[in-house]
Amino acid sequence: MKVTRRTDYAVHLLVELAKKADQPQGLRSLAEKHNVTYAFARTVQCGLLAAGIIKTTRGINGGITLARPLKDVTLLEVFEAAQGSLEDTFSSGEASWCNCHKEACPTDESWEGVRALLHSHLSGITIQSIFDNHA
Repeated sequence: MKVTRRTDYAVHLLVELAKKADQPQGLRSLAEKHNVTYAFARTVQCGLLAAGIIKTTRGINGGITLARPLKDVTLLEVFEAAQGSLEDTFSSGEASWCNCHKEACPTDESWEGVRALLHSHLSGITIQSIFDNHA
């Protein structure tokens, strides 16, 4: 499994938003602060927005803010907002090279165990705990 740059940046973005939780922050300035392109930051923003982790406000004093307290946001939610479902990450039976499309795949049980461990671990880590360790 690869944790993408998108997922890592999503966590950094949430930590930045938590530093000034009471005021909307501009995505462009946040992108510049972390040395990523605005287009990349926008992609990450869209995933977090769709997941209900952040919200946007329009206007002169607009920007992005947290939609929920960080204690209620898990690393699993951020991972899935940025990279897609953890379930899809460990689905080998759909691979074009796999010859056991209709049969029970000999690796499915192992990958399911890995997925379950990751699900449990990632859902047990809140973004608040990451923020607290960073501050």
